[in-house]
Amino acid sequence: MLIAQRNRARSARCTTRAQQQTVIYVTHGLALRFVFARSPVDVMLGGLVLHPCGKSTMAEIQASHAATGADKAVKLEALDIFKAIDPSTVEQIARRAQLRTLEKGELLFNVGDASDALYVIADGRVRIWTVSAAGAEVTLNVLTNGAVFGEIGMLDSGVRTAGASAMLRTRLMSIARRTFYEALDRDPQLVRNVIDLLCMRLRWTSARMEDATLRQAPQRLARILGHLARDHGKATPKGIEVVLKLTQSEMAQWTAMSREGLNKVLNRWAEERLLTQNRGGLIVHDLERIDEIAEFGE
Repeated sequence: MLIAQRNRARSARCTTRAQQQTVIYVTHGLALRFVFARSPVDVMLGGLVLHPCGKSTMAEIQASHAATGADKAVKLEALDIFKAIDPSTVEQIARRAQLRTLEKGELLFNVGDASDALYVIADGRVRIWTVSAAGAEVTLNVLTNGAVFGEIGMLDSGVRTAGASAMLRTRLMSIARRTFYEALDRDPQLVRNVIDLLCMRLRWTSARMEDATLRQAPQRLARILGHLARDHGKATPKGIEVVLKLTQSEMAQWTAMSREGLNKVLNRWAEERLLTQNRGGLIVHDLERIDEIAEFGE
């Protein structure tokens, strides 16, 4: 496999040094350096393709990987936190990033753990949770491909205020504090992006507090269903199918409801033709009504 990749890399080599950029492939501790025609650089970590900027110069390699589903790509410049920053800064971050793989149910970090990195999900699903005063786990968020998390603890060096666990086999990229701080010193745009991200986090936290203190259980469920339909849904002739599959236990944790209470509300909405439950999935038929319930209640 490496020989084939190396040959394809050589075939893409440009004859003019001024029009060349470097691509580094790291696998099992072995770093291979390739030179490609000037275009955005791909940095591959353990088989994970990271695109610091723009289109890939390794399209042939990506296509072969995509056919098997073995590798997933994270376009760093497509993430809000890295938008519009200098390509060399993105390249530096990508080169120093570490790849981690979590098995289903594996803990990434716990409440109270030291914070030394932020994470980007390449492929999989991560649940962010905390523990109530009664000792029960409460789901705060469910994150999927391309999500960035863990930045607050990484920035202020404080302990983790929430835990993170893989809901299925997950590959993610870890960016160490030192690497990120060096990038902050180099690029003012990254500083502005971080400020924007922190403001977004504050708004999200305020909304969660509002849900917990002011909204009844059906409203909380409707808000999450609206989020799932918009961010993780696809249009079908029957309605919006939520492609992010969650078990009833996971949905109950997220909405801070009992499984019995969750089933009661979902069954009632199914009778009213607002949604259909199908093999662990959901199809939303009337998103407008779901939004009304989220805002004003039933």
